Amino acid sequence: MNSVKSIIFIALILFFLFFSFSPTIFELSQANKLADSNREFILEHNYYWPDFNLYLSKVRQGWEGRFTALEKYTSEKHQGSLIQDFYVILGSLGRIFNLDPNFSYQLGRLILSPLLLLIILMLVKYYFPFKVRAQQIQTRFVLARQTWFDRGFFWQIIAFLAIIVSGSFPRFYTDSQGMLQVGRFMEWWSNIDALQRITFIPHILFGQVVSFYLLYQLTIRHSGNAPQNDRSVISTKSLILLIFLGNAAGLVFPPSLITLDGVLVLLLVVKIILNIKHQILSTKFQINSKYQIPNVLNFENYNFKFIWNLGFWIWDFLFIIVTLPSLLYLFFITKQLPWSALVEFHRTHLMMIPLDQYILGTGPIIFLGLFGAIISIIKRDKKWQPLILWVLVTFSFASLFSVIKEQSPLRFTQTGLFIPLGILGTYFFYQLFQIRQIRLIGLIGITFYLLGSIYMMKTSLDWQTTFIRQRVGANVPLVPYPPQTMYPIRAWMDGIRWLRDNTNHETVVLAEITAGNFIPAYAGNTVYFGQSNTVDYERKQKEVDRFFKGEMTPVEAKNLLVNGRSKYVFESVQEKEKSGGRSLATIYPFLKSAFSNSLVTIYLAN
Repeated sequence: MNSVKSIIFIALILFFLFFSFSPTIFELSQANKLADSNREFILEHNYYWPDFNLYLSKVRQGWEGRFTALEKYTSEKHQGSLIQDFYVILGSLGRIFNLDPNFSYQLGRLILSPLLLLIILMLVKYYFPFKVRAQQIQTRFVLARQTWFDRGFFWQIIAFLAIIVSGSFPRFYTDSQGMLQVGRFMEWWSNIDALQRITFIPHILFGQVVSFYLLYQLTIRHSGNAPQNDRSVISTKSLILLIFLGNAAGLVFPPSLITLDGVLVLLLVVKIILNIKHQILSTKFQINSKYQIPNVLNFENYNFKFIWNLGFWIWDFLFIIVTLPSLLYLFFITKQLPWSALVEFHRTHLMMIPLDQYILGTGPIIFLGLFGAIISIIKRDKKWQPLILWVLVTFSFASLFSVIKEQSPLRFTQTGLFIPLGILGTYFFYQLFQIRQIRLIGLIGITFYLLGSIYMMKTSLDWQTTFIRQRVGANVPLVPYPPQTMYPIRAWMDGIRWLRDNTNHETVVLAEITAGNFIPAYAGNTVYFGQSNTVDYERKQKEVDRFFKGEMTPVEAKNLLVNGRSKYVFESVQEKEKSGGRSLATIYPFLKSAFSNSLVTIYLAN
């Protein structure tokens, strides 16, 4: 029987992995079908343009042999750091397997997506164990009476499906032909899309995998009262592993560690308050006379042994302390150039939470999870506390950063909120099924809910494949903006490959926004300007515009290149649009052609 259950879960995991990877698989199938034969296929992911090539540039650095990450999207001199070093490691790993940087990035998705589903399965099996309910005597007679609705395996399946498929309420609209269509709310925020989120951006997957594994190890599996749940003894190896993973999560995706630490702090506060309350209520005061008032302020009257009970709180407290270095490192390094540009960009371009749209985009599970949380609180079932607090801490930090403009509030919704909501929502269904009279109605409701959610995943698949078909068939403009909206022209990429093969990658290239976004990712060079991580982005954007429009004198232009350490100038379609088709060499005589083809000229600044 156990082997059958394992096969069922393996089949579910493989099915949903294939389903979630379907857009990528479909895009690969279109590689030889581009409508414009002058374009070349490159596999990309997450088409929000400022990000993908940024990650890919870090992957390339690891692929080229670096151990720490440089910011290739700004020309200021700096040392490598551990910020986004996760992608440098991915590049190093890809090099071992002889994968190019693009597929090294995909390797992160291939490794972490199954791990995320295994973590989800681990949590589901803990919260819905396969056993007869405690109040029943385990006899053959009882087992014969037991229905599927009483068995943990049934609820494991329901919980697993609820976590994976739960998504947006349907959004009804009419298209340009007047046909009724079904879409999703907040389609632009991929992280709440049930189809995309389980194979999403690698560093976000890493944060979710590690943080929920740590939540399980530190709190969830110890939430019972059995002797095996005592944490007074933790092996040195286990402690080192937990510390390493915690700091890794902090460096790779800080919101995951911040949320986890927030949950641990609240659990500590709750436990300490309850323990003090218990100690006070259980203390027997020694009254020497009928009218003597006990000295309630004398702490010698109380038994505060819990303070020294390692299994009670010290490991949680220790974990919080020893994982602070990763967060402190990020705090101090982002005070320095060029890393401060990332924080500054988020301050000035906050992604706020449109609450009504977010609730609609998260879907019915947000209400089902809330009902499950309320029931667990009423029943005083402590094992659900970590999940409830995860939801509470997530929204608390999102609310906090809506007021304190230091980070985009939406970032804290990327910490895997769908996992606790899915488990708590299933718990709500489980409690409803204890009322035998409504089981049939409940089963029909769950079936419709899951099938409806899978249909919404199908609408997401259609939406993504439609976009891919549009990319495959597109032939104008020659060089797009945003960069990832079209496949690049082959001659344009030849110019970037010339930089890759013929220049020192420490040298800086001046280009317009699309080339500037591609060059660090595909050539490995640094650019003066090209992404939101560029230091002083707005000023440099104006300077680059003036340069390519020919509005600078030769002296001003040369000073721009010298001050920006730019040795090469990349001229192609976007750049010529700014100059009105004039050759830059005629505007700035100190530029000498180093490479030229039908679409690109690369100048060397003398």
